[in-house]
Amino acid sequence: MATERKEKLIRVLQLMESTDDKSPMNASQIVEKLDSEYTLGDVDRRSIYRDISMLQYCGYQITQCKDKRKGWYMEKHAFDDWEIKIMMDAVQQAKCVSEKETIAIREKLLSLTSNRGRSRFLHMMRPVKDCSDVDVEIGKYIEMMLEAMFLHKKIEFQYTEITNDMEKVLRRNGKVYKLNLYTIYWASNNYYLIGSHDNHDGLTHYRLDRILNLRISEEYAIDAKEKVGPNPESYIQNYIEESVNHFSGEAVRIEVEYKPDPVTNAILYDFAGKDIKVYKQEGGLCKAVFMKMSSVTLAGWFLQYCNRFRVLSPESLQKEIVNELHKAMEGYQK
Repeated sequence: MATERKEKLIRVLQLMESTDDKSPMNASQIVEKLDSEYTLGDVDRRSIYRDISMLQYCGYQITQCKDKRKGWYMEKHAFDDWEIKIMMDAVQQAKCVSEKETIAIREKLLSLTSNRGRSRFLHMMRPVKDCSDVDVEIGKYIEMMLEAMFLHKKIEFQYTEITNDMEKVLRRNGKVYKLNLYTIYWASNNYYLIGSHDNHDGLTHYRLDRILNLRISEEYAIDAKEKVGPNPESYIQNYIEESVNHFSGEAVRIEVEYKPDPVTNAILYDFAGKDIKVYKQEGGLCKAVFMKMSSVTLAGWFLQYCNRFRVLSPESLQKEIVNELHKAMEGYQK
């Protein structure tokens, strides 16, 4: 096959990838595009039929319209437009992804749909992204971590914290942490690393956007089974599901009383999950019962909604909330 013919076949494929069932392309239109966009002139219109047949033979889902004069279209793209929309929104909201990376990923996602599909996204407003605190290209770090897990190597990094002056500094004077990395997971618009340290049992986690100077260690990682037992996948999943904003603790049974309404119901359901049990009380009130991990952030969650929910049990949580409310009152009464 001559070089020019090879190029033409690839260009026909590229043109087909820009089509869908609502914007097909016929042989005449393809010839015109080959000339205007790729400077491939003097193309025999009949050769387009052979190129389409070759692409179909190779497995590309190119379908001819019922009205054959309209031509052909790519029946199936890598992703449907609604799937692209979801991925674009996730990237847009990701606090740990820089503006530069967001734009690049958006363009890659849009290249996976038809020209018509791409135009459907152009009218959508792109919200301003607050990435002023992103110090590194997260994509580079994720690639390194994927490679480390593939090679069964530890990772090394420094971790940051925020001072009283609201400045980000290296924790513990720049100590280098070594971690047996088992997974990275997405929650609350951030990525988290889950792994273990050699000198501690159980799991620990770090927020990816607070990591600096990440590199793959020369040391081999300790297998997760040696750290958490014979079923590490289940152990890690439980660790994720039972956490509250990623602070560890013991799962406790919580009872709350509240006056139901659509907003309050939605807030509680999002927090407690589908296993929540609700009992109707006197006076139009409801009591909800659910399990949640006791952590340093648990009381804080109820404090922000203290006008909606009253904790009935455990008593320790109720007392903690009451004490914090008294402290808040004292602060405002000064």
